[in-house]
Amino acid sequence: MIVCAVSVVSLVAVGLLDASASGVAGPTTLAAGASDATPSVSATSTSRPPASVAPPAALVATPLVPVVSFWSASETVGRADILGLWMGSAAATSRTGYKTLAVSDAYADALGLAFEIAPSASVHRLTTDQVKTAVESSSTVLGLIPAQDVSIDVRALAVDGISLFTSDRVRTVARWPLDVLAPSPAPAAAASPAASGVASQTNFDPSGVWTLAAGGDVNLARAVYVQAVTKKLGPDYPWSAGYAVIRGRACCGYNNAPLVNVKATGQGGILRSRLSDADIALVNLEGSAPNNHVNDRDSLNFTFDPALLVGLKDAGIDAVTLANNHIKNGGAQGVIETIQHLDAINLAHTGAGANTTAARQPVWLTAAGRKIAVLGYSAVGSGNWATATKPGAAPLHLADVTADIHAAKAAGADIVIVMPHWGEEYTYLLNATQKGDAAAFVAAGADLVIGSHSHWVGGIETLDGVNGPAFIDYSLGDFLFNLNHDVQAQEGVLVTLTFSGSKLVQVNLEPTAMIQGSRVGLLNPSTDGKAVLDAIRAASRRLPGW
Repeated sequence: MIVCAVSVVSLVAVGLLDASASGVAGPTTLAAGASDATPSVSATSTSRPPASVAPPAALVATPLVPVVSFWSASETVGRADILGLWMGSAAATSRTGYKTLAVSDAYADALGLAFEIAPSASVHRLTTDQVKTAVESSSTVLGLIPAQDVSIDVRALAVDGISLFTSDRVRTVARWPLDVLAPSPAPAAAASPAASGVASQTNFDPSGVWTLAAGGDVNLARAVYVQAVTKKLGPDYPWSAGYAVIRGRACCGYNNAPLVNVKATGQGGILRSRLSDADIALVNLEGSAPNNHVNDRDSLNFTFDPALLVGLKDAGIDAVTLANNHIKNGGAQGVIETIQHLDAINLAHTGAGANTTAARQPVWLTAAGRKIAVLGYSAVGSGNWATATKPGAAPLHLADVTADIHAAKAAGADIVIVMPHWGEEYTYLLNATQKGDAAAFVAAGADLVIGSHSHWVGGIETLDGVNGPAFIDYSLGDFLFNLNHDVQAQEGVLVTLTFSGSKLVQVNLEPTAMIQGSRVGLLNPSTDGKAVLDAIRAASRRLPGW
């Protein structure tokens, strides 16, 4: 029977109404493919199905996730608005901007049963792949797909601010606002779901989800040193900001290029949360931290006060690559001293060492039971490279890199990350070897390639890898770097990569900017940060997958 309004039981079923306030016992999980219009019984109900009805023993809880285009700036959608879009509500369309709700066909019946109303003409039942194509094709389409089918070609949204695929995600399906009962891909558990009214297993296991956050070049000299050391604001100060806005232009950068005036707007500590909430956080440390450090604001010779290194650790950064063209700015002994200072605070590192063999060693990390190997190499500044007998950065020699990737895989790495320092400064363009090197890294078994050096954000692409799509970000730009060369060098991107087991399933790009040259601020991707994301998109247009 089709009715004109949504019942109280239905609203409780999808979490749109609190059960205790309604008198309905407990939240309901929605059954796919049921034969009548009654929602499945409450988790706390003592009701039993008629004896003549066979229990749906293979039904399990499946979270449905709203998805939009990868390049959308949207982050969350309300549960009430999903219901409104199902019903064809003009108010829901006005609030969200979505005109069409595209639902994976296998789960549409369960939503209809819960809502107790037929879908409006604006609801389209499609295959999951067709839903992804639809949201990529139009910004006015909101998709609903099962969590296990979320992939990097779409952007998974939170529901009422609750997410399954970010660093601050919920860790149990029970907390997800919208799920249905669907056939199990595995044998049903011993307890009958019909006996309790809920599924005893799930098609999606959030315990296998983990995130990696990566920022670009970090330089602890110049204005960072002045604020943290000279003005005694401390090593945590550069990482203490939250959101920021651009308050106009200033003069001048290189060749009179304009600069931006960036102001903090509050919510201090949000950046630190982004890094510390991730299971793993990585950056490129662009310089050395020797005992005899000097801060010269006009020099391109960068040496850092070792006391500032603890700020990276406190911010939640787990490892740094030292493979860059400034690692020997403090001399050969400065490389050794930098490593000693990092070891003293238990901040992991790769990409530099007492000799080439040491510099090429991976740093090993773990997340969600996965072994992760991180390798760093520098393709620029050969004078900073390590040799068989001298300290320095690991040189980016392709044969060596591929050999090291193979060795990491042989040593049990589930994920291999390569962090190359490469390309040309102050350009979005790739040089002649970068694309070929990236493809060779992936062919050898690399899962991620996270680049730096250009001081500008770069293009992204995906290539077929061992564990599915391998992701390449050619440059994350400057993260914490008082360079003031031009606007592009003041901005960067924090990339958060979400894995389900060993498979990459989400990529989130969050634009950043330097606040007064001494702190990192997060920009709104819809406003001041849009130019950063537009630049990445433009640089990616001729790269596979983007």
